[in-house]
Amino acid sequence: MVGLGRRPGDQGTREAILAAARAAFLEQGFNKAAMTGIARRAEVDTALLYHYFGTKLELFVESMAGLYTQERQAAAAAEGRVRGGSEIVSDFLRKWESGPEEPGRAFVALAQAASSSPEAATLLNEFVTQRIWRGGRTEPLGDAAARRAAMIGAQLVGIAWARYVMKLGPVATDSIDDVARWFGPTIDSFKTAVPDTN
Repeated sequence: MVGLGRRPGDQGTREAILAAARAAFLEQGFNKAAMTGIARRAEVDTALLYHYFGTKLELFVESMAGLYTQERQAAAAAEGRVRGGSEIVSDFLRKWESGPEEPGRAFVALAQAASSSPEAATLLNEFVTQRIWRGGRTEPLGDAAARRAAMIGAQLVGIAWARYVMKLGPVATDSIDDVARWFGPTIDSFKTAVPDTN
């Protein structure tokens, strides 16, 4: 018998913890969300969070990994197709606005974690470079391609930062299609800015 109405470590426990963690991180941000609060949401003992995930950061990374599901499906469907800059920007922004939470809330939580954790920064980098503009491909990049990826990634994160964190003018208030149309040519220029000689 489990005391305090808490859920034992059954098959659904891990999924319940991930759902509770995602909700907590989106509502409170990475820094303010506490493991004890997440455990209460999931109706489990806090020790189970550490048992399944090890650390708060690992729990954060795994709970936010659901952001990748649609990208993987879309990348598989679009494999081999070259996407233009406007489509890349549009895809990137739609990922942050497609869930039930406030638009951009997931980006804010991820950016907050990335500012204080190298591992979360790696997650954001992987999301930008591999899942968005590279269409899910994971093979190593040559030097020139890596530079292009960094340039495109910086532009995408900057757009999202202006839209969701700073809420900067029309970048924040206008439609995704409009923002994609404005920044698409810049992304296109970055795609060919550094010749790939590898």
